[in-house]
Amino acid sequence: MSTTEGLRRRLSASARRERIEAAAVEVFAARGYDAASVGEIAGAAGVSRTVLYDHFRSKRDLYLHVLDTQNAAMLAEVGAGITGAGAGRDRMRATVAAYLSFARQRPAARRILVDPIPTGDPELDRALRTFRTARTQAVATMLGPDLDRAGLPHGSTAAEVVVELLITGVDGVARWWQEHPAASLDEVTDVAARLLWAGVPHLGEVRT
Repeated sequence: MSTTEGLRRRLSASARRERIEAAAVEVFAARGYDAASVGEIAGAAGVSRTVLYDHFRSKRDLYLHVLDTQNAAMLAEVGAGITGAGAGRDRMRATVAAYLSFARQRPAARRILVDPIPTGDPELDRALRTFRTARTQAVATMLGPDLDRAGLPHGSTAAEVVVELLITGVDGVARWWQEHPAASLDEVTDVAARLLWAGVPHLGEVRT
């Protein structure tokens, strides 16, 4: 009996599906949608192509499913900081810490969501834009009261620029932290959150 056959007999259907999803995240992140093959993903998951197709109809179906589940996982972690109790400064810090933790612990998931290898496929590009919009709206909700107090109403050019700066800035810190792992989460979070929050009282100066 082959290793794959033995694994298939030992694992439940749900466990096999989880293995396939986890392998797909890693392969899609490393190779991109176009270069990744079903056989490669199945091999990484320790299942046959036939078993993979028992769970997902196609590579496209698997990719879209992975995007959806990983985006939900990211929003669940970051959303806890956004919607948590406390003053805006505290929520800002909690949100930064949540994203940095997610990016450190799940770098492949971060890659396919935030920095994917381009596919040139309109449907897949549309899906990625939809997920990005959801994340942007979540951050805009967190900053909403502070932006309003600064005279930057929701939907204004200035408000959208501030939100985009926050998102790309924190992701830039996450990239830096991946290359400098000796720095602690608390240290990196404190610096990033203090710098970002320090600019909030001056948001009115960028009103358009």
